Amino acid sequence: MTPSAEQRRVAPRIPAPSRTVHGRRFGTTAELYDAVRPGYPPAAVDALLTAAAAGEERLSVCDLGAGTGLLSRALAADERVGSLIAVDPDAQLLVRNPVTTAIGTAEEIPLPAASVDLVTVAQAWHWFDEQAAAREIARVLRPGGRLAILNNQLDVRIPWVLRLARIMHAGDVYRPGWRPHLGRGFATAATQKHLFTTSVTADTIVQLAATRSYWLRSDDRTRARVEANIRQYLAAEAGFPAERTFDLPYLCLVSISELLSER
Repeated sequence: MTPSAEQRRVAPRIPAPSRTVHGRRFGTTAELYDAVRPGYPPAAVDALLTAAAAGEERLSVCDLGAGTGLLSRALAADERVGSLIAVDPDAQLLVRNPVTTAIGTAEEIPLPAASVDLVTVAQAWHWFDEQAAAREIARVLRPGGRLAILNNQLDVRIPWVLRLARIMHAGDVYRPGWRPHLGRGFATAATQKHLFTTSVTADTIVQLAATRSYWLRSDDRTRARVEANIRQYLAAEAGFPAERTFDLPYLCLVSISELLSER
């Protein structure tokens, strides 16, 4: 089935050249990003490794768009992973990634052809040129290898979380039917959904907003307005005063695609 336009539209609504520039600004907040962005739920990591595993042989994995290593750490800790390389165009992010790293992009992956069993993309697919990335991932995957795309997002099915996401300009929209448009050669399974929460305060939410692309491309006046709106909403409407710790609901959407042996 060909994905609908709604299922395929996951990129920020900014022009492609600007999207590339903004997608490489996260290094300026690498430490904060690493501190406040949530990791990936164990069930999601287990699902993608189970799908990619073949017998008892350990997996060769490329974590693409790996950044500071929120997913890389989980992969490195799993005994099913034999070798792991983290690839990202931003050296400021990779310096915090604890695994073997290489500078590169999704459109030009610095790996030989047919060299890995699994390519993971966590929180980065929307920054890629989808068609070029799909071709390059197909090049580095072995036949029968997998591409796993993970997206953590605020659980905007919950009304107060949806309102908060809009105030933060998070851009999180629930699209349970979304699948990547990879072209011929891939078979994509139904998107999985894994629920989890993180413990936060109003300060944490402001810090989280500061790692979003909208904040990074905004001026100081806009940032001050967003922060004031977040704090006012949490205290006056959502019922979470500044000093209170509360659970922030997330969901992790996981799309797993297999590179077919006969293309």
